Amino acid sequence: MSAPVPPSFPRRALLWGAGGCAIAGGFALLTHHHKPRTPRKEPDGVYRKLKIGWPEASMSPVLAAALEKNFFAQYNLDVDPLPNIHNGQDALDALAHQKTAYALAPALTWLQHLHAGLPAHLVMGVQSGSRRLLVRRSSGITRLDQLMGRNVAVPDQNAADKLFFCIMMRRKGMDALNHINWIDLPIQQIEQALHDQKIDAVVTHDADAWILLQNHPDLLYELVGSDTGHYAARTSLILGVADTAQEHDPTAATALVMALREATLWVNTHKDDAATLIADNAAGLPATSARNMLHNEPTIHPLVGHALREQIAQYCDELQLVGMLGEEEDSTALAHRYTLNVLHE
Repeated sequence: MSAPVPPSFPRRALLWGAGGCAIAGGFALLTHHHKPRTPRKEPDGVYRKLKIGWPEASMSPVLAAALEKNFFAQYNLDVDPLPNIHNGQDALDALAHQKTAYALAPALTWLQHLHAGLPAHLVMGVQSGSRRLLVRRSSGITRLDQLMGRNVAVPDQNAADKLFFCIMMRRKGMDALNHINWIDLPIQQIEQALHDQKIDAVVTHDADAWILLQNHPDLLYELVGSDTGHYAARTSLILGVADTAQEHDPTAATALVMALREATLWVNTHKDDAATLIADNAAGLPATSARNMLHNEPTIHPLVGHALREQIAQYCDELQLVGMLGEEEDSTALAHRYTLNVLHE
């Protein structure tokens, strides 16, 4: 039986903890009560050359489709992904230093920066995070609570993977932030550390997580992940725009969102083709494995407007659970403050 939820848990977190369908299923009902939408914005056809901070760009099927299947070109966009953007922190650093006006990062990473004053707004949920908690088979671990006091490797401390699982475990009454031995360990050293039994588990995301599972099925198994249950319907990688760029050229973000939304829908219906696009640029991920990975991951739900705000409010609640946002903060108000619907006037 799960531990009782502390009484300080926010209402929205309680609903998600009891089963995300309560909220996910409520989206359609809630939208019926909204005021009539403002007129839909249309792209103006002007040619634009944009730089974008996109973590691990070569591994994104959505970006690959947008670039190589000409979804950007249909909106007269010439998009150049910045090099050396390994995680959301890198993307937001590039935006903060004006190396780009457009960036993608996990929602949990975005919210900490926005709350600290980063002048930007979130405009689209692009895709899920596909995070996996992989356990060494010989560790004897079969439940989350057995991770307390154990050594768990995190290949990228600047990714949101660790925080995601800490929130998941906090819902079950466990303080994973302070009672797991989190070890910063490069992905190249994970296999040896597992064999040497120096670590008991690994927290990371696809494609690294998928490659570890496929290459070492006798060594690792997936205990929990973000691709099942109510988590599968949630977005993680969020597109944001710097306020200065939005004020200077608001239609640029509109065109970018439209192009990316079409690319996500194409990936959903052409997963094998999308896998081929990313396998061409991914060391250690053959085309067959890439296809299996994309079919294993949930359907992509591009989110804008009200649906995006709802999920951002949920993320704000979750940051409160682990003490990264004050309990006095109004998560719904924060979500309205941090998001912008660029598809409507």
